[in-house]
Amino acid sequence: MKKTVIFIIFMVLAIFVFDVYIIVKEGSLESISAYIIRWSMKHPSLPFLCGFLCGHLFWRMPDKSIYWGDK
Repeated sequence: MKKTVIFIIFMVLAIFVFDVYIIVKEGSLESISAYIIRWSMKHPSLPFLCGFLCGHLFWRMPDKSIYWGDK
């Protein structure tokens, strides 16, 4: 596996494990999603920036070799 794929998988799993641990120990008001919801209420630009980031990550790239790993 490529280093980037391993890193992404590790980060997703680490966030998942941390969130489950916090919910079990501290309750759902301390979860990552609860903080994001509260921050979004205080700072409406946060959901916009998250959408902008997702658009950046998932927007199509012009060269198809980038998609499939062709060289």
